[in-house]
Amino acid sequence: MILVFGGTTEGRKAMALLEQAGLPYCYSTKTEVEIPMQVCGTYRHGALTPPALKEFCAAKNISVIVHASHPFASVLHQTIADAGLPVLRFEREYPARTEHPLVHYFDSYDAALNYLCVHPVKKLLALTGVQTISQIEKYWRAHTTLFRILPRESSLEQALAAGCSREDLIMAMPGNEAALIASHGITGILTKESGESGLLSAKIHEALQAGIPIFIIARPALPEGFISVNEHDLLDHLKAYLVCH
Repeated sequence: MILVFGGTTEGRKAMALLEQAGLPYCYSTKTEVEIPMQVCGTYRHGALTPPALKEFCAAKNISVIVHASHPFASVLHQTIADAGLPVLRFEREYPARTEHPLVHYFDSYDAALNYLCVHPVKKLLALTGVQTISQIEKYWRAHTTLFRILPRESSLEQALAAGCSREDLIMAMPGNEAALIASHGITGILTKESGESGLLSAKIHEALQAGIPIFIIARPALPEGFISVNEHDLLDHLKAYLVCH
């Protein structure tokens, strides 16, 4: 049995490939989402602790994990690594890093915030997600910051619970950053190195078109031992592994 961690575009691609190949799997997400009809798979949701994941894998006879969750799911990265099973990391496409005076890359949130606190912008647009509001609190408490969050009641509740005012929240789906920049007078963007699935190239393009800086948090490193695959070679890796085991 294959365990797929999803909740992303890559997760759905992995699920579709397994359905096409007729391979048995379980698709897992942190929060409950609507998924396409499954024939070969089952679905579960809810966060798993390392002991719970090991117990689940033993109970379901999981032999390999396809990790297709978000690149910034650091806790999940380690939880999966601790399970002690082979892991195929379904990678998304990442654009080459842009060399431009207005494009800044940082290895961590702390590094980005240290820079921004010394070089603040008049109005920052944070595209890093509702779960990162508390991580960048030391900046937005002192400097005007707007947060684009998903138009969900749960996201709004989480943002308000983190201390944000409703006036500082833009509830909208990702995309069309140019309109946000123009309508809100944005003078800087904070985002994550989330790859093409996360529209990173588009965000960089819109920032440069507007002549404003963009600050990018680099994606965290994956644990050693994860095997990187993509939609073109996932099945070959899986079939080879399943045959051998």
